[in-house]
Amino acid sequence: MKKTFRHISQLIFILGMPLFSLSQNPEGFDKMAKKMADKSVPVIKSKQVNSLIEKNKTVVFLDARELNEFKISHIKDAKHVGYNEFSLSSVASIPKNSMIVVYCSVGYRSGKIGAQLREAGFTSVFNLYGGIFDWANNGNEVYIDNKAVRKVHPYNNKWGKWLKPELRN
Repeated sequence: MKKTFRHISQLIFILGMPLFSLSQNPEGFDKMAKKMADKSVPVIKSKQVNSLIEKNKTVVFLDARELNEFKISHIKDAKHVGYNEFSLSSVASIPKNSMIVVYCSVGYRSGKIGAQLREAGFTSVFNLYGGIFDWANNGNEVYIDNKAVRKVHPYNNKWGKWLKPELRN
């Protein structure tokens, strides 16, 4: 068994492939995501969100992308709030103590919306680490009209490089 493992490890080393990967994101994604996140809003990773959902915790997803991005796909049951036209009136029906996870493509816009929500008195607001790109890159489902799909709006070519090629719309 040890001999077989050593041969596999050598083959993987020769091919230049890691034995395992902690993230399914393109190289450099984590550095970019950490840089883009608003530091005034706590970040939550998709694994943490999934763990909460598995424990039957209610999570309110707010999509801070523009409507054309949201229409391509979004996290299941997410409420579109946008970024350029965001208004606190769009979240007036959400109790201030709800667990809210705001996301956009990579975390910049959602961080800004999250900061506004915290300033308005929402007490449990989190920015989804790496946005919907990280969510989808790591195998989490995205939806159109309650139907799971395998595509995400890449925002533009500059930012689309952070999505796995098979997920780009």
